[in-house]
Amino acid sequence: MRKIFYVIMLFGLFFIQACKGEETVPIEIVCGTNEENVDGVCQIIYLPEELALMNAIKNIETMKNYQLDITIQNGFELYDVVIQFDDEKSSFEFDGQKDYYELSSGTLYHYVPQGSIYAKQTLTQSQNSEYDFFKAFEIEWFTYNNGKYLMNLQNQGDAQIFFESSFPDSELSGFEMTIVDNHISEMIFFLLAGEINYRFIIEFNNIGTTNIVLPTV
Repeated sequence: MRKIFYVIMLFGLFFIQACKGEETVPIEIVCGTNEENVDGVCQIIYLPEELALMNAIKNIETMKNYQLDITIQNGFELYDVVIQFDDEKSSFEFDGQKDYYELSSGTLYHYVPQGSIYAKQTLTQSQNSEYDFFKAFEIEWFTYNNGKYLMNLQNQGDAQIFFESSFPDSELSGFEMTIVDNHISEMIFFLLAGEINYRFIIEFNNIGTTNIVLPTV
């Protein structure tokens, strides 16, 4: 009996020593070129300009209060347009005339100036959709170069379709965008419609502070 007891003890000591000898080897995590190991997980490292673009595109989704100051150049002729957005209200000012729009309960209303007063009309479809075309932007559409975000050639057609109603069969080119504080601050591009080449400069202003008061009818 005692012999069996000693055999069991020796076997147990051998088992313990064998377990102690098997040290756990940590698994080496190898991350890719643009990745870093964060708590055992590989995460992509973004450059500052990449983060700025990602944040600007994300912020577009929540932009409901801002002003667009637009300059359209055709040769020596210049046209200035000011468009404001305030949640469900907007305004369009051109050549001394200011129109207002209001979306209420799914119906779009147009406030049309008639002399010193306004008339209220009901519209069947949204107006000026080409001026919020930037809401369709995707991160993959742009390449950063020397402080500007240039729209890739293969994506310029995706943006041009928003101008088709106002500039039929036009061609968009030379698109560049500036981002400041994680928001789009300026867009410059050309629209070639037939033999006429329009140069657009669109500046974003009064983000979050634009206030529209609809006229009394």
